[in-house]
Amino acid sequence: MRVALPVPVDRLFDYALDDDGPLVGRRVRVAFGGQKLVGLIVPEDLRTGDEPALARSLSPVEEVLDEEPAVSEQLIRVLADEASAIFCPIGLAIAHGLPPGSAPRMARPWALTTRGERALAQGALGAGALGGDARPILTRLAEGPATLPALVRALPGVAVARRLESLVRDDLVERRSERKPARARVPTVRIARALPGLDLEQIASTLLVRATAQASLLRRIAAHPGGISTTALAHGDPQVPATLRALVRRQLALIEIRPSFAATEAFLASDKEGERVDLTEDQQQALEPIRDAIKRQLPARFLLHGVTGSGKTEVYLQAIAEALAAGRQALVLVPEITLTHQIVARLRGRFGDEVAVLHSGLKPGERLAQWERLRSRQTAIAVGARSALFAPLEALGLVVIDEEHDGAYKNEEGFRYHARDLAERRAAQASCPLVLGSATPSLESRYRAEQGELRRLSLPRRVGGRPLPAVEIVDLAKEKAKNPRGRKLILSRPLRSAIHETLAAGGQTILFLNRRGFSTRIFCFQCGHAERCHDCDVALVFHASEHALRCHYCGGTRAVPEVCSGCGDPETSLLGVGTERLEEEVRALFPGARTLRLDRDTSARRGHTEKVLRALRDEEVEIVIGTQMVAKGHDFPGVQLVGVVAADLGLHLPDFRAAERTFQLLTQVAGRAGRSTRPGRVVVQTFVPDHYALIPVATHDFETFYRAELGHRRALGYPPFGELARIVVSAEEEREALAAAELLATAARNATPAHKVEILGPAPAPIARLRRRFRFMLLLKSADAASLRPACEAVVEASRKLPRTVQAGLDARPVHML
Repeated sequence: MRVALPVPVDRLFDYALDDDGPLVGRRVRVAFGGQKLVGLIVPEDLRTGDEPALARSLSPVEEVLDEEPAVSEQLIRVLADEASAIFCPIGLAIAHGLPPGSAPRMARPWALTTRGERALAQGALGAGALGGDARPILTRLAEGPATLPALVRALPGVAVARRLESLVRDDLVERRSERKPARARVPTVRIARALPGLDLEQIASTLLVRATAQASLLRRIAAHPGGISTTALAHGDPQVPATLRALVRRQLALIEIRPSFAATEAFLASDKEGERVDLTEDQQQALEPIRDAIKRQLPARFLLHGVTGSGKTEVYLQAIAEALAAGRQALVLVPEITLTHQIVARLRGRFGDEVAVLHSGLKPGERLAQWERLRSRQTAIAVGARSALFAPLEALGLVVIDEEHDGAYKNEEGFRYHARDLAERRAAQASCPLVLGSATPSLESRYRAEQGELRRLSLPRRVGGRPLPAVEIVDLAKEKAKNPRGRKLILSRPLRSAIHETLAAGGQTILFLNRRGFSTRIFCFQCGHAERCHDCDVALVFHASEHALRCHYCGGTRAVPEVCSGCGDPETSLLGVGTERLEEEVRALFPGARTLRLDRDTSARRGHTEKVLRALRDEEVEIVIGTQMVAKGHDFPGVQLVGVVAADLGLHLPDFRAAERTFQLLTQVAGRAGRSTRPGRVVVQTFVPDHYALIPVATHDFETFYRAELGHRRALGYPPFGELARIVVSAEEEREALAAAELLATAARNATPAHKVEILGPAPAPIARLRRRFRFMLLLKSADAASLRPACEAVVEASRKLPRTVQAGLDARPVHML
């Protein structure tokens, strides 16, 4: 049988198993390269491009770990197809179909041999191997097998690793293989249930005539035929546990341990507007073809292109209702964990507990519980970030990707899939419609709609006829000229005035700055030295709350120097503005305003994100300062003003998508304003007010930006007019990294004619050093994927022969170029 193993080799492996039953999708334990691995049985006809000749004799499967498939055959085939398309080892891709931490673990602890047990029992602990520090090791192992870390912790001061080598040679200890439970376990709940067939009144008047508390509790339990949790029973009454134990002893009640599939507490609040609403004419026209595709089970592909506030979510909800009515399931993807809170609230408000939440913010056990709910068909809706694509949905009737343009849908490590591409495969395999929604679609999706590959559904107006917010673009160069010499300009006069007016009108303000931290860097005006990370080629960011410099790539921290590290001058300066610095400025200018900050630093505190979003929703905060976490998808009726502090921060990055991302982000954050009856206002601060990505923001004109950007892409052969592959090579030695990159470039050139594939580089990556490793980049460009494939295959093959000290990664559909 064929087994996919989570190893970086693009092939499947054959093992022997005497079992004729349905096994595809079950996990097995097998021997591989001197260790025990957990793999997944795949269909016999599944093949990779690197299939070796079949061995004469096959190693046996040591154990089948599942009684029923953990991953469906359909999902295995989808993952295998995507792995082939993006040059990912098939076993690593298929492993994503399993919830993290759900597989049994294999451990290799140290244990006493029979000879070791006998020697210890006989007290032969004198000279030789049994002397010295061997005694405590053997004594500890007599209590049971233990791993090396456990032995080191238990025996401080003992050279455990070195001594184990001599004990192995003397046949006193050995390594064993042990199966351990999975790290992720479904939470359980204790359920109290009355024994069936009881005559409650008779028991109350006879057996429990003097135990009125027991009789009362028994009646409460019997009122719930399916059982009631002991926690709910005991709420507010500390005597219940003892009374319940008495009922169990009398054999009148019993306690069962059941899996708990309850949703996590953060998502329990339902949206107040859970009732189905009447659609606008635009929404109705958009919904009809989606509804028809659901009914007819057609793998249709739609681009729902609607301005911010046009009611895309309501179209999703009514389409989901259609899928559920047809006995099917629905999958909804959002780009950020923060956005799951709002969409889950809307879904719960409409469908109750028919929602399973899947994202990396859940604990492994919580995630496994949601996964089990879906697999057992206890719920019909899965919602989450990109990893929710691997949910066990066997009756998929609809796939929705909200904010489809967002870069967070790209997985940047290992299995480098894009959620949009993988969702399209899942929808096609399930024969159900795929809906991509956005106010600012990716250029590729918009172009595909123009070419007829996607059907574009338009929502050109906001719900209720509300106008889009008025946008004012402020030229920071002119504002700086008006500013007193030496005073730092953070908030321009127009933006300060707008905040004052919004506060006076009782409205809320969002100030957007896509940079966390107090400032960008510490810079010396005397010698030009900037404090940089020793391990990464990037400037350190000053965080005032920690009074430390932090690297946003490797996470390293360093104390703030009192003088310049370059020349010793004390007059170093903080350059740039981060969200912390902006918060300080806002609190100084508007001391009476209730102000909160939301960025990656503050959101790390458990519950803080929910606190800020709830405060915005309930209008308990007046100014929120945030990064792009506040720019996407949220609907807060009280927000009247959005201020963009530095619109062009990402505009000049060495990335061909920089202009597109800037336009999308500014349009999205501007869309947070004026979503109720009160008009909205947006103030955008920039040093490049005439840039083609900024001018259309003022008029909410996607089509003008789309045409301009399309022209640039066509001239350079970038997507959607060509295909790209990006290879990054890294090593601790710069020469070694460059030599390896040149080797891969040569392999690519030799694999395909020069007129079909353009090879750029190798050149230093935009971030030339990261985590102590030098990085070089290659870019392969071609007019079509078929021409690019031989070059990519050659790079993958050549990378296998690189020294172990060199790392090379190929991204067949790069989204980020840094």
